[in-house]
Amino acid sequence: MRDPDPNEAYEIVPMEPHPRGPPADWLTVTRNGVPERHYSPAARAAAERFISDPAHRAEIRNQKKLHE
Repeated sequence: MRDPDPNEAYEIVPMEPHPRGPPADWLTVTRNGVPERHYSPAARAAAERFISDPAHRAEIRNQKKLHE
């Protein structure tokens, strides 16, 4: 499957605090300003790989979820 975003407009931003969400120090990967995935601070390398490697993004999108 091809990556649906040819511009690769991804960036890592600090997560906005939310009372029922993850801790405020988590990271959010956005695509064109829209949140796509969240990572813990310890997984910053995984977030950087997600934004820089189209093949890795495709692999993650093709994985089945636990409920499937």
